[in-house]
Amino acid sequence: MKKRSKMLLSLFLSAMMVFSVVPSTVFAEPAHEETPAVQENTTEAVQDNTNTNEAEDPATEDSVTEDDATEATTDSSNTDTDENKVTISGITIQTPVIQFKGANAAVAEALTKDIKIDESDPAIQSLREALGDLEMVGGEAGTESNESNISTADLYEADEQAETKKLTEDQINTVVGMYQQYLNQWSANANVLGVQNPFFLDFNDDTDGLGILGEMLALDGKSVQDVRDGKVSYDDLTGMIFTFTYGDKLGIKYYGPDVTNARDEALAAVTASGAQTKAQKLLVLNDWLAHNNTFDMSYIMNSGKESDDDKPMIAKDPQKQKHEDEVYDEIYKVYEPQIKQNFHDQIYAGIKQNLLVTFYENAIQDAVYKQALAKAADPENPTDAEKQAAQEQAKAYVEQHKTDIDKDPDAFARTNFGDDAADQLKEQADAFIKDAEENGVEADPENAPGVKVTVEQLTQRQLDSDDPALDMDGDGTKETSFKQAIPIYAKQAATGMTTGVINYWEGTQFGAFGMGTSVCLGYSRAFSYLVQCLDKDIYLKDPSKGYDSKKTVTADDGTTSEVCDNWKTAKELYYGSDGKTLDINAGYTVDLVRISFQSNVTMYGEEQEDFGSDHYWNAVKVDGQWYYVDPCYTDVYTEVMSRDRVETDGDMNHVFFLFSDTDARKLYQGNFSVLRSLYQNEATDTTYEKAWMARAASNVYYADGYAYYMYDSTDLFDRVNSTSMNQSQKAAEYKIVRHKLTNKDTGDGDSDYETLINFTDKENNDTFVSVLKDGKMVKNDLLTKLYAQFVDEQSIYPSIGLTAALYTDGKIYFNVSNDIVSYNPADGAVAVVKEYNTVSAKRDTTKLFGGMAFTTTDEKSADFTVTNHPIAGLTVKGDELVVSIGTNFAFISGKSKLLDHSSYGYEFEETDYNPTYTNYKKYQQFMGSQSNDNDEFMWSANFVDTVDMKTLTGTSHNYETVSVPATCGRDAFTEERCSDCGLIKDGTRVEKENTAHEHHYIKFHEVYYTKTDGVKNEADNYVCPECGACITEPVKSKYEQANSTYEKRKAIWDAAIKNEAEGHTYVPTDAKWSDDYSTVTFQNLTCESCADKIDKLDCLLSSDDNATNKANRDSINKTLDKAVTVDAKMVSHAGTCDEGVTAVYKAADKTEDGVKYLVSTEVKGEAGQHTYSDVKFNWDAAAIKDDDGNITGYKTDQKEGTSVTVDEVKCSVCGEVQKNVSVSVVKDTDAYKAPTCEEAGKDVYVATVTSTDDNTVLAKETKEVAIAKLGHKYGDPVWSDWEEKDGKWTTTATFTCANDATHVQTPEVKIDSETVEKATYTKEGKVVYTASVTSPDGKKVVNPTTKEVVVEKERLAAVENLKASSSVGKVKLTWSEVKDAEGYLIYGIRGGGNKYGYIGMTSKTSFVDVKALTSDYNYYWVFAYCKDENGKMYPGLTAHYVYGKAQKCAAVTDLKASSVKGGVKLTWTKSAGAEGYLVYGIHPGEKYGYIGMTTKGTTFTDKKASSTDWNFYWVFPYHTDSNGNKVVGGTPKYVYGKAK
Repeated sequence: MKKRSKMLLSLFLSAMMVFSVVPSTVFAEPAHEETPAVQENTTEAVQDNTNTNEAEDPATEDSVTEDDATEATTDSSNTDTDENKVTISGITIQTPVIQFKGANAAVAEALTKDIKIDESDPAIQSLREALGDLEMVGGEAGTESNESNISTADLYEADEQAETKKLTEDQINTVVGMYQQYLNQWSANANVLGVQNPFFLDFNDDTDGLGILGEMLALDGKSVQDVRDGKVSYDDLTGMIFTFTYGDKLGIKYYGPDVTNARDEALAAVTASGAQTKAQKLLVLNDWLAHNNTFDMSYIMNSGKESDDDKPMIAKDPQKQKHEDEVYDEIYKVYEPQIKQNFHDQIYAGIKQNLLVTFYENAIQDAVYKQALAKAADPENPTDAEKQAAQEQAKAYVEQHKTDIDKDPDAFARTNFGDDAADQLKEQADAFIKDAEENGVEADPENAPGVKVTVEQLTQRQLDSDDPALDMDGDGTKETSFKQAIPIYAKQAATGMTTGVINYWEGTQFGAFGMGTSVCLGYSRAFSYLVQCLDKDIYLKDPSKGYDSKKTVTADDGTTSEVCDNWKTAKELYYGSDGKTLDINAGYTVDLVRISFQSNVTMYGEEQEDFGSDHYWNAVKVDGQWYYVDPCYTDVYTEVMSRDRVETDGDMNHVFFLFSDTDARKLYQGNFSVLRSLYQNEATDTTYEKAWMARAASNVYYADGYAYYMYDSTDLFDRVNSTSMNQSQKAAEYKIVRHKLTNKDTGDGDSDYETLINFTDKENNDTFVSVLKDGKMVKNDLLTKLYAQFVDEQSIYPSIGLTAALYTDGKIYFNVSNDIVSYNPADGAVAVVKEYNTVSAKRDTTKLFGGMAFTTTDEKSADFTVTNHPIAGLTVKGDELVVSIGTNFAFISGKSKLLDHSSYGYEFEETDYNPTYTNYKKYQQFMGSQSNDNDEFMWSANFVDTVDMKTLTGTSHNYETVSVPATCGRDAFTEERCSDCGLIKDGTRVEKENTAHEHHYIKFHEVYYTKTDGVKNEADNYVCPECGACITEPVKSKYEQANSTYEKRKAIWDAAIKNEAEGHTYVPTDAKWSDDYSTVTFQNLTCESCADKIDKLDCLLSSDDNATNKANRDSINKTLDKAVTVDAKMVSHAGTCDEGVTAVYKAADKTEDGVKYLVSTEVKGEAGQHTYSDVKFNWDAAAIKDDDGNITGYKTDQKEGTSVTVDEVKCSVCGEVQKNVSVSVVKDTDAYKAPTCEEAGKDVYVATVTSTDDNTVLAKETKEVAIAKLGHKYGDPVWSDWEEKDGKWTTTATFTCANDATHVQTPEVKIDSETVEKATYTKEGKVVYTASVTSPDGKKVVNPTTKEVVVEKERLAAVENLKASSSVGKVKLTWSEVKDAEGYLIYGIRGGGNKYGYIGMTSKTSFVDVKALTSDYNYYWVFAYCKDENGKMYPGLTAHYVYGKAQKCAAVTDLKASSVKGGVKLTWTKSAGAEGYLVYGIHPGEKYGYIGMTTKGTTFTDKKASSTDWNFYWVFPYHTDSNGNKVVGGTPKYVYGKAK
């Protein structure tokens, strides 16, 4: 038995797909922390070394080899342990180690016992044939019976390859039975499920024709190669089918009514539309599905992720799916009894096997015992010793061969004892086991003699026991009983399978029609189901009986059920005359197509090479020709392909309706690996790609024989087929049109309609909006203005579009900018119905996809509030108008990276959208090299508002006057709106002219996701925080067609730079208006447009530490040095003088310091009061001038001929003229400003017009007369005391203006120096400093006080190249000569314990220290010196020290000892520097000690040497130091000798 690693109850492999639009069918997968592991018990094989002379003595057989021992220990179920043993009739029985690895297969086998298989079904035939040839993990064909248990899959470690085998006939029957059950369920519920699509029935590859098995694998995200590679087990396969079966079963239970209701509603929509052709009917179904289903992006993003940490989309308050608990309970009820039965069967089988093995062991031991006794001296009367020996021999034999006996007792008996004996043993063993099963065995003969327990009772005791039996936590210790383990495993299985079922629903009509969310496969299967229902003449046996016709059937067990009886089967629909081959011309009309995308993609700047995912769409048959329909991409193309905005209701892309295989392959060329379709050579017609429906950019609505829709001239397939930026390509055209429904749809989609509204009409290169009115197209100023706003907003908000919807009142409702507008085709009337100015929304924190979680609410309850955002799209669903207000709250906003779970994203709005950037490399070459990508806008959110159309179009409204403030490019206004539904009362808008704001651009330094050489690009851009207008430096393309907006964008870029340079436009926070509102005074200001957007826009985040962005934030608030008063003017007014005029006064300019300001106020005048804002004052006659003609003031006496006069005094509102007036002039002393040295002053004169009737002031005007500045008057400076700074002597000169003592100047002082006496090595020098300065009036002024400074003596330079070298007893110093030196002083430290001090001096450039230590380092400093005339030394500088040790004498070499008469003679080679040599040694019987010395050579004779024994010698050279001490050098190895 091959050794292999085993894992206990790893129930199923997860079948998770890669990032895909196909749902995964996760099987019952246990959580990792709960996955138990087998504890492998091992025992050593026993070897008996007893020797006998008998040939048949068991002990004489071969000993157990090491390999045998290994094999014997691999099967843990056959080894003895002290745990889980039970004693029965004196026999100890080992309960089995549970091998539970195939719950799916176990359940499958139980559920398919009585299934009748239709062997005539081609799908069944294909499946059976495929399974017969297939090898897979868990196949048991050829496996020995005693190796097989309920387990059907040997799961393996990551580094091991699982063994694949063919399936047994039983296993094949189980799989076929499961699939038959699946088919039966499908057929019985065809009214909900429809008929299986033919696509997968032919799913195969070049090696394996897998038939329907291929469908299972494909839907589960597996490939045929995965099967071959051992990645798909038999258990996995049964689990997959179980998932599909229960997915449908429970889907029918919980969502069946939703599916049939959806069917009825969709078909009713087809009927109501008046559709005349098959294509028109399919279009109705396609758009109905889009209206009623939402793409589940969170499922796609999170699919295949093992843990929550790996899932990009998370929710703050996640909730279970609807019916999740019910699904769990249903599946738990299936798995729990099967798991219990699995345990039961293995325990039961294990007990039987242990009883059998024990029986054989005892019987064999008894046989060997008898054989041994037969060889006794007297076999009839053996001695006790012989009996004991025979018993031990028999026991040893059984232990020695225990492995073989336990593996197959009968085979062992036959091999070793012959067939006759084996037959007898088997008969006895079978009888014993049968009796144990029927009557039982004694469990406790000593305490309960005669009490028997059956095998079943023993099994139940084990199942009911609280004793630990399983090691579920993998720590090597059994801690869980069988009773505890069963619900744990059942829970794991049910949990995993529940996830699988819910995921399965995402890819079916249960998701689309029941849950309201699905992935692309769900769209396609739902559409397929609707088409089958549409084509009931093809798919129903008797169309008149309807879809839900059923009959009652009675099962073998007597139970009855209702099954559909009017739907044809796949066998009847799809196959040719041979009944086996799929025939695409058999008459069916719908199928599936799959494309496997594979391309290099980026997400937030991170590239993923060979990124793969699967996408499904439909093939449909129209008028005998096959076409493709992608119901998913027609609905959510923006969300899944452009990715810069979430799914928007009303935004449709019918390019993917009735397109060809040919152009599909061109469109996705280079980005897919396989496009799997049965219709590659059939779906080649491109007629509908240019038909009217292909140009519909909205849902299509029907009334009175017409189809109404938003027309978009963009031809995606034409652009794909174009290899360059064709000069003849037209700009996109947008229109609201209607198409007359006929029995033909193949006309030119760019002309086969009637235009109702043309948004891109042109005349003399001017674009305007025209509407059909009274039979002709006429310009509409309102729509022209709104469309211009919309075009600008397209440069701010990604993927916002024009959409339109027809309501039952006959009007078309469409969005443009932030308005909902109605158009009545009957009379051409256009009206703004509703405008979104301030919109508040709350996020649903239970939703995983944050971008789809915002709905409108009141501002108090809101998470976010935005102003004047455009509508991204709208649509009518029944009596509800669903409006999506576009925002730039994006998925990454607030996150540092994709998997940053500290944030849920959508925390602020992104800015700096680049409308000319494209992700598609094919078009990047046309657009020029651009760094500013749009990744940060990925999945921008919409705020979704739902409007009750019955209320909106009703006649009962509560109108209230609302005021809407001005914004960039738009005046403030008031109008009446319904407080209930927001309907605008037509004709009530009153705009306040000249109140519109200008853009206020700030510089925003942004880091992009694009990279250059692996580093993220970054640059400065400009953003207007108030309206979001933004501009990136435009890039000019070499292709002129791509430059259509370049000049416009370049002009905006230049203007933004200029605008930003002027700084913020501030609004005073402390404005005080004069009584007549002609002036306003303020000091404190703030930039409201920036302040309001702090932490709401990415360019104004308080956490942003970029210097540019921080500087902008820091300048938002400003306080002037002093309050200023500025002039204001009335810029607009409303109302009449009789009722009281409402006037707007505004002041906008720059202060004298260049600070831009804007302040306005609205004033309601009293009834009957006139406003004189346009009175013209004439000042010239009263002017006082100097000799040069400059005005120096005005006369205030108002004498005739020299007075200030006014022209006609007329009311600015009503025009009434006031004739009885007088004019007076006064000098405003409060406004007087005295001149200063640097600033001019001013006199202010105020002219006032007063009514002589009642002395009412009618108007005022001021005139300012500048007073020349005084200029400065500086005298002599005040000099400061001389001081030394940074090694330099300096002084300052302070000039004070005589006119203003606060005006002080300290010009730069020039310092000159003169050396009076030069310093030498032996004498100090002297320097005199003089200061001068140029006065403010340009004169040179010299400080009368000079500074005399003594200069220190110069010092000789430090010696260079100082070096130390050692020799015996000395250290020599050398250095380079120093210029002007007369000699050199040597200082130093000898050894670490001595003080620094004088060592010597020399006039040379070297010095020998003969007192240098040999035992420690000596440190030296050398100073050059010179002398004065008195002989006094002046040392120079020193740069560094050196150090060295005096050397000891080197050890002697060639030391030899020779025997001479009367002694031992020693000789050696001279040691350099040695003054003599000391001889030490050992004479026999003496200690080591001094023997002698010599100073005369290199020999020495020891005359005291022993001649009877060896003498040992050491010779040391020495030198004498400065203190007379002998310093001993080294010594070689000793020598020895004897005297003669």
